[in-house]
Amino acid sequence: MNVLSCQHVKALIDQTITLIDGTDTEYAMTLIRIDEHEGNGETIDDQLVENFSLVLKGPEDTRFPQGNYLLSHPDLGEQILHMLPAAEDTYTITINTRA
Repeated sequence: MNVLSCQHVKALIDQTITLIDGTDTEYAMTLIRIDEHEGNGETIDDQLVENFSLVLKGPEDTRFPQGNYLLSHPDLGEQILHMLPAAEDTYTITINTRA
C-alpha cells in the first residue's frame, strides 16, 4: 500500500501529524484538507497519477521556512517531505507521481 496515496491521506484529515525539524524539535501540525490537482486519479501508461497537496495548519507562534521536514504519523510512518509556507500558519506539501 502507498501510504502517500491521495485516498490514504484523505482519511487523515483533522488528525495531528508531527513535524520534526533539523534540531529534533517536534511540532503538532493538523492536516486540514487535501487539494486535488489536475490529473489526480487518472491512469496514464497503466499507472495511477497522484497529484494533490496536503494543507497543514501549524502552531501560531512558530514559522517554518520552505524546506524538507520529517513528518511522522502512525498511518504514514516517517516521511521526509518538502513543505512550503502558504499563509501565516498554513503550509502545503505537494505529492505528484507524474512530475
